[in-house]
Amino acid sequence: MGQRQLATERARVAIVGCGPVGLVLANLLGTHGVPTLVLERDPGTAEEPRAIGIAAESLRELRALGLYDEIALDLELGISVEYVNGRGRRLYELASGESDVGGPRLSSFDRPVFERQLLAGLDRFEYVEVRFEHTVESVSQNSDAVHIKGIDANGTVFEVEAEYLVGCDGSDSTVREAIGIPSTSKAAPQRCLVIDVLDVALMDDLPGRFFCNPARPGMTLHEKGPRRRWEFLLLPGETEEQLLEDRTIRRLLAPHTRADHVEIERKCIETLEPIVAQSFREGRVLIAGDAAHTMPVFCGRGLDSGLSDAWNLFWKLGLVLDGQASETLLDSYQVERRPHVIREIEWGMRLAELIHPVPRIRAFIRDICFFAINATRSGRRAFADSMLRRMNEPAHEQGVFVAPGQSLVGKKLIQPQVRDQEMKLVPLDEKLGPGFALLCYGIDPKLALEDDGARTFWAQLGAKTLHIVPRGIAPTGESVEDVSGALGEAIERRFPILAIRPDRLVAAVFEPGNALEVAQAFRNLLKYPR
Repeated sequence: MGQRQLATERARVAIVGCGPVGLVLANLLGTHGVPTLVLERDPGTAEEPRAIGIAAESLRELRALGLYDEIALDLELGISVEYVNGRGRRLYELASGESDVGGPRLSSFDRPVFERQLLAGLDRFEYVEVRFEHTVESVSQNSDAVHIKGIDANGTVFEVEAEYLVGCDGSDSTVREAIGIPSTSKAAPQRCLVIDVLDVALMDDLPGRFFCNPARPGMTLHEKGPRRRWEFLLLPGETEEQLLEDRTIRRLLAPHTRADHVEIERKCIETLEPIVAQSFREGRVLIAGDAAHTMPVFCGRGLDSGLSDAWNLFWKLGLVLDGQASETLLDSYQVERRPHVIREIEWGMRLAELIHPVPRIRAFIRDICFFAINATRSGRRAFADSMLRRMNEPAHEQGVFVAPGQSLVGKKLIQPQVRDQEMKLVPLDEKLGPGFALLCYGIDPKLALEDDGARTFWAQLGAKTLHIVPRGIAPTGESVEDVSGALGEAIERRFPILAIRPDRLVAAVFEPGNALEVAQAFRNLLKYPR
């Protein structure tokens, strides 16, 4: 008998891949009211150990999804990380601290738990559906739609016709291959033993450590409760079978903990090769996360980079589908994200060279340099500041921004606590809302948008207007106080009005007198001429 085939289904957006990036994108589209279909070849969410670190900007995104409070219960919030050489001497430390976008700079999570929580979040949206055991085999498109064909668990052929398709299906992306997007390797692939264990002995000690040891580079990071992640680089001549043996794992753990008391929960060999796709969009098909780029070993930015893709993309898809923007707006996704991805990969490669310089002479020179840096408080502070600057996202020079390079334009808006008239402290985003926003600093919103044309344009985008009064001034009505003064310092009060995109990037800064000019410029950007 031949394969059975169902009638062609239709979706506004189809997502291939049910990992964290696909699930977050589906949740974001759900909050925007976009009917979405997620197709995943596996029978459920992942169970293998992979990403573990999550940065403050991703926690901010989880707040926008309305899922932070539940997910945070299973996060280890605020982790400090130290780097030690082959003799166990500390080279430097990145202390845990608060990011200027709100929340701790680095936290850890358990990916299987994280994915199940993201999947449960989709239950809020009756128009978002996930189908497991649906393997996509071919993708084609024309000017009107994307045609997806595959096989489900029963051997039935399915066909889906979507207005847009986003491939979030990993580094071996079927979607990327089907539409013929080439990728460029930035370095040779490396294999890494990844282990999740339960270890009570280290539960209250050793938050995070990178072993900058030429003899065996590796890292460990504490998760919630007794769970801990270990990663060790495979050395030349070692086989995957050998490294996956429990006795080998316990031998590797023995110098660091009571290996005989450790419960090995999950283990796998992961091959990591930093690559970047030459394009993130081909017609009505887009790629995100590992399908578009992968990070070097020990970089720790893979998840955050993929979630940034989702946050950049969801509102643009929403505007295009709502008819409020031309589909050429989607070109800005690659224009904005690809340069940042390349920067992160290059930074990760430099970090990897620091962690595992194979020639011992290079390790010796590295150690001497760090001992010199650590000799003074100013040296330690300067190096830590340099690391944090590299970790922070720089300003965008191109994209959907009015006059990029001006003041805060193209940068991520900071997120301090603000105080409302009831004297309650809340994160700024809670007052801005999930969509577009106009932040009016020290100026009445009615005066900020006196022009009817400007007011109408932002209202059509659903922009929320927020009045912020400077520190020391009591908020009234719907206004909130810049209780720490951080916003006033960042804005410098030169441009009292900030237009904020849904992904919390500053789209424009302006004064009341040029509100209409900025509105017209942003309207033109939504058409995004090539």
